[in-house]
Amino acid sequence: MRARGRGRGGASADVAIAVSLGKFLLTRLASVALVVVGVTGLTWLAVHALRPDLRAGDDRFIFVALADYLQGAFLHFDFGRSQTAGDREIETLIRQGVPVDLALLGGALAVGMLGGIAGGAVCAAEPGTLRARVLEALAVLFMCTPVYVIGLTLLLLFGTGLGMVEVEISIPTRYVPLGDSVLGWAGSMLAPWVVLGLPLAGVCLRMMRASMTEVLDEEYLRTAMAKGLRRRTVVRRHAVPSAVAPVFTLTGVTLPIVVTNLVLVEQVFSVPGVFTGMKKGIAAGDFDLLFALTAVAAGLVAVASLATDVVLAWLDPRVRPRA
Repeated sequence: MRARGRGRGGASADVAIAVSLGKFLLTRLASVALVVVGVTGLTWLAVHALRPDLRAGDDRFIFVALADYLQGAFLHFDFGRSQTAGDREIETLIRQGVPVDLALLGGALAVGMLGGIAGGAVCAAEPGTLRARVLEALAVLFMCTPVYVIGLTLLLLFGTGLGMVEVEISIPTRYVPLGDSVLGWAGSMLAPWVVLGLPLAGVCLRMMRASMTEVLDEEYLRTAMAKGLRRRTVVRRHAVPSAVAPVFTLTGVTLPIVVTNLVLVEQVFSVPGVFTGMKKGIAAGDFDLLFALTAVAAGLVAVASLATDVVLAWLDPRVRPRA
């Protein structure tokens, strides 16, 4: 009877956790939709307020025109046609480019967060050592150096057909579609992933070092080491999981900068994402394309923030809404 009672209690707890996470996810999804629609609408209003000539011949009240545009864009996925892309439908450009952007953003987040967490753990566990000082110096360097400078430097040094340094494995200068070759695609995306993830790695390293320094002073960790556990084991199994939550919070805050850098990395490495036509669109005043790119950028930031929030809720139940 006791075992059955504990089983029922455990099942009730699992249901409560599932309901809590479900409410959390639905709330965040609603926030994502509101952010994307709101940012696109505000951009549309700002441009048409500064350029009233864009509405020449349109006698509708401006907010009625805005409502019609948002309805067409987000209910029917009709963003119009791009003048700078051969009068192609912008919907087609988005469908072709967004998967590449998602792959680039996802790989960069993995590189940046994993590298930053590992580096911060080393710096906190080995303060003052040569390895820790080198990692801290590299973090500052990557945070301060623009991504296009790092990318162009790597291409000039190690790029295929461009590299000044002779190495057996060079950085591809041509994007390989995933459908052509999985290994070729991964090889062509590796350098963009690393370059885009380096500034994030520097930020995460500094946050992880600060968070873990506080965690290492906790009584339960000193007790674990006093009982005979090796310091490396305590750091890896107990200190790192306890200190990693603030890193995800900071990553969510810095995502707009990561997406901005994504646009630059696409240009440097010729990655065929949706933002490759932004420069021509700005020069030619292709506002339909620019409005669509604004929606895509807001969507990437919002979706990536949602992913970090979900992971943070899984790591730290205190941020979940109560069932």
